[in-house]
Amino acid sequence: MSTLDSYLKQLEQNDAFFMHMPKKLIWLSGAPGAGKGTNTQYIIDNAHLYKEPVVVSSLLKTPEMREKINKGILLDDEVVTKALFEELQKPIYQQGIVVDGFPRKEGQAKCIEWLYQNLKARNLNPQFSIITLMVSEEESVKRQIHRGQLAQQQANGKEEVRATDLDPKLVRERYQTFMKETYGALQLLEGKIPFSTIDAGGTFDEVKQHVLDALHTLKLM
Repeated sequence: MSTLDSYLKQLEQNDAFFMHMPKKLIWLSGAPGAGKGTNTQYIIDNAHLYKEPVVVSSLLKTPEMREKINKGILLDDEVVTKALFEELQKPIYQQGIVVDGFPRKEGQAKCIEWLYQNLKARNLNPQFSIITLMVSEEESVKRQIHRGQLAQQQANGKEEVRATDLDPKLVRERYQTFMKETYGALQLLEGKIPFSTIDAGGTFDEVKQHVLDALHTLKLM
C-alpha cells in the first residue's frame, strides 16, 4: 500500500474530516497561459464562493518544495493532497471554494474521486465541478513568453523571473507536461464528476461568456 493510500485510509475513519469539507468545490485547472488568474474571480463572484481561491502551489512553501516547483518537477501526491485537505478544513471555506491547481497528476485525480465518493456515502451531498481552461500549444507558448517579458520589465532586475516563462523551449515543455500529466489525469474524472472544458483561446469577452455558460450548465449559479 502506498503512503497516499495509507493516508486516505486513515481519513476514512474520521467522519469530522468529511463534515468540515466545503459544501461546494470547484476544481479549476488550465493549460499554461489559459487565463486561470483572469477568470478565477469571475467564477467566484458568479458561483457565490469564498472571495479568494485556494491556490495549491501557495500551500507548498518549504524550500525543498519550492526548488522542485521552480524546476517544473511535480511533487509527491501525498504531500500535495495532505496540504490541500488540511487547508480545506478551515471554516471560512464552508459555503464553497475554488481550488486552483489540483489535480495535476493521476494520483491526485483519484483523490478527488475518493473524496467525492466518501462524501456521497455519508449523505453529505457534495457539489463538485471540474472546470478546465484550454488553449492551443502555440497560443500557450505565446502567452507564457509575453507574461514572462512583462514580469521581467516590471521586476527591473530586482526579482528573478522564472526561466520557464522566458525560454520558448521550456514554456513549450511546460505545456506538453500539462497535457500529458494534468489533462490526462483530469480525463479520468470526466463522466464521474460534473466536468466542463472551456475554450480559452478567444477574446476576453468570448472567454467570459464561455465561463458563464459553463457555470449555468454545471448548475453553479
